[in-house]
Amino acid sequence: MTDGAAIDRKAFYDECSRILGAPHVFRAPLRGKINRWNNRAPGNGRFPGYGLIRMYGSHHIQITLRRPAELNIVCHSKEEALTALRALRDSALSRTGH
Repeated sequence: MTDGAAIDRKAFYDECSRILGAPHVFRAPLRGKINRWNNRAPGNGRFPGYGLIRMYGSHHIQITLRRPAELNIVCHSKEEALTALRALRDSALSRTGH
């Protein structure tokens, strides 16, 4: 993965964090030789209290959330994933009356 791809992923996870209103800490991929001792971080896409959004590639994004509502979906583009998150947020807000 190039540094440009890492920045692109960071921007995607930052946007997901903004939409959900959930904290997310991006960890840049390790450079050099990866072994079992230096690769212990759990990875990106974890939103504590909400669930997971994992970007395996630009055309394979898995969303597994339990908050603000339950959602399990595989998206085939970043735009599709962000649209699904916005729709989920808006539907949750309309149910609570905010």
